[in-house]
Amino acid sequence: MKSGGRVAVVLGAVFAVGLLAWVIGSNYAQVRAAAGGLSWGWAGAALLCALASQTMGGLALSAVLALLGHPLGAPTVLGISLVSTTANYVVSSGGVSGFALKAHLLHKRFVPIATTIVASALTAVILYAVLAAILAQGLATLALRLQGSRAGLVEGAAGLVMLIVAAGGLIALFLNGNLRMKAARRLFHWTNQAAFRLSSRQIPPESFMAFERQMAHGLARIRHEHGRLTLAVLYTCLDWGFALVSLWMCFRAVGETLPLGTLSAVFAVGQGATLIPALPGGLGVAEGSTAALLAAFGYDGGRALVAALLYRAVYYLVPSLLSVFVLWGLKVSEPSVLNEAAALAKEIGPCG
Repeated sequence: MKSGGRVAVVLGAVFAVGLLAWVIGSNYAQVRAAAGGLSWGWAGAALLCALASQTMGGLALSAVLALLGHPLGAPTVLGISLVSTTANYVVSSGGVSGFALKAHLLHKRFVPIATTIVASALTAVILYAVLAAILAQGLATLALRLQGSRAGLVEGAAGLVMLIVAAGGLIALFLNGNLRMKAARRLFHWTNQAAFRLSSRQIPPESFMAFERQMAHGLARIRHEHGRLTLAVLYTCLDWGFALVSLWMCFRAVGETLPLGTLSAVFAVGQGATLIPALPGGLGVAEGSTAALLAAFGYDGGRALVAALLYRAVYYLVPSLLSVFVLWGLKVSEPSVLNEAAALAKEIGPCG
């Protein structure tokens, strides 16, 4: 990452933390009172659902890779999915950081970069389509119930438009051969640059023709065996379903029970905030928007803020901490590392 990019990331993180501190500080008395009555049982259940959501996302990627002819095994793909998702949350770069890490880890397991692009694009289309349906329902609730400020509605609507545009662009790439060829040339150059930032020695350059053949082969498999995508769609629905249940449980932990319409509205605003550039995971904005929205709905603002902070912890913070150990395990278990260890053991010979 260039120095300018690093500065932008750092400034975004500092701004997000400062914004979150201001949101908490301006409601400190309410937050403290709500936190004192927190139910750790519901908080633990919310964490389990958040981890289940992350697991479903990994299984969706595993199903797509298997469809493309690269079955790596669920545990490995789950780990790669977790660390790449964490990279996108921590480094707000429009998905670049997460994709580069995913491409690197899959390439070390002999998955071509072109296959990674096809798999990532396909899972993104499915992910965006399901999320767009949830956001649309949430926005409908906002439009009907929200009075006064329309900030939450605008934020959610912007997020929905971005999802639709992104999903539409990816579908166009799948269907239009000329457009795909032009995009492939750009993607080839970009992905090699992104991958070489991690390790120029470990990821050799690939010829563009091989890259294009691999991409075309992957898309052909998808068109001929599109029925097998049902499993990936199911996993993606479960992914967002567990995320919604986790959010609901976070509110139960502070003594609030949200009906489905209100829950989806809160989820829509929170997800819209995660799409804001430079802010890691929409930190600060998502929590403040959630508290303001539920206060407008007649709920206790302090409890809403604590529930949003709890959701941040169980859905983002804990998986991010786990991903550090998962990444270490993935690096240790790479084929090159195992081969080197086996060669060393052979040279040393049996002990004793």
